[in-house]
Amino acid sequence: MKNNYNKLLNLLKNSIVPATGCTEPVAVAYAVARASEELAGKDPISIEVQVDSNIYKNGLMVTIPGTRERGLLAAAAFGFLFGRTERGLRVIEGLRKKDIQKARDLLARNKISVTLNPDFQGIHIEVLLTAESDKVRVITRGSHLNIISVEKTDRYGEFKSNPTAALMDNTVPKESIREYSLADFFEFSNKIAISELGFLNEGVQMNLAIAKEGMKIGSGVGQALVKLVREGLISDNMVTYAQILCAAASEARMGGSSLPVMSTAGSGNHGITAFLTNCAVAEKQNLSNDQLLRSLALTNLITLFIKSYTGTLSAMCGCGVAAGIGASAGVVYLLDGTQEQIMGTLYNMVGSITGMVCDGAKEGCAYKLALASGWAVQSAFLALKGAIIHNTDGVISPEFEQLFQNLGYLCDPGMIGTDRAILDVMLGKVNRQ
Repeated sequence: MKNNYNKLLNLLKNSIVPATGCTEPVAVAYAVARASEELAGKDPISIEVQVDSNIYKNGLMVTIPGTRERGLLAAAAFGFLFGRTERGLRVIEGLRKKDIQKARDLLARNKISVTLNPDFQGIHIEVLLTAESDKVRVITRGSHLNIISVEKTDRYGEFKSNPTAALMDNTVPKESIREYSLADFFEFSNKIAISELGFLNEGVQMNLAIAKEGMKIGSGVGQALVKLVREGLISDNMVTYAQILCAAASEARMGGSSLPVMSTAGSGNHGITAFLTNCAVAEKQNLSNDQLLRSLALTNLITLFIKSYTGTLSAMCGCGVAAGIGASAGVVYLLDGTQEQIMGTLYNMVGSITGMVCDGAKEGCAYKLALASGWAVQSAFLALKGAIIHNTDGVISPEFEQLFQNLGYLCDPGMIGTDRAILDVMLGKVNRQ
């Protein structure tokens, strides 16, 4: 291995963190909260927020945790009134009824605006907060909590930067994970002291808890799948159980659950897919917790590797075309597969579900997680049985790194136009012929 185990361990720990609510509106709430902290409780004249297309798309229809409010306007209001940046991705956790009403009152005053800036590339949020004679500008770029600039006007009305005021997150540069190969990830997962992976247990328990909550949704896809099993219409097996857990957890999260999830690579739904797909197989197979933790290490490392090429947000659904792929590798690992069989399931996944689009965060993401997790398990079993897509078919490459370089190229520049088209459809800009 090119570097020691500690570096990979730190990559995991920095990229697997708790989050409450969808991370795109949370990112807006976080940036607004940071601006609010500079003005020490002053009443706002205006809160102007500009965001990139993917933040806008993913924040358009999703519910704010613990409320029935949707979208980025609500996120900005909660961030201004109640955001605490020291909580990170849990910045607006613990909202009460009176807090929700206070945010509604602020929204009713029409002091908040959120606009899409088509010139912004990648994750990009700019907040301009005006209160009395003061103005604060906060810029987030690159990742959800990566505030790169905090500026405040002086007595002459000129913006002055305060570099020490920026709250840089702990996101590891994407190039760091690219130093490693599949062999490195496999060796790490096999040989790292199991005590070092104990932190992953929190993710297992956290994501199982929200899946349990999701099962209470009467019309939810998770509960519907359980009914189908009881009626004998689908089998009670690892595939179905993975779908039930992932779909239920996602539906609860997207529907406004106040429970946190363990995210990976900046996404709670990625974390749900990565953790609960492996959990389902481990439980059905009566495998040890040690085996589960090692599989989760591999799953998350591969997911991070993929995301370094596809980007934090893109036109493709990362729950399938990142976390789902990583989870499939973890399933092969759980079932004592070889490194070659792990490559086989990577080929199967890339050669089949590549292109599944992301059309924003909402309760319907549960269906995509059901598809991704179920196919991840099936793909793993196919690879274990020797059924593997030829490694030069279509966009597939025999080499681990090139395989995901290809996938990244399909996302950007390949699907930039697709992303714009998805947003046009969501905004009702497509006229009937």
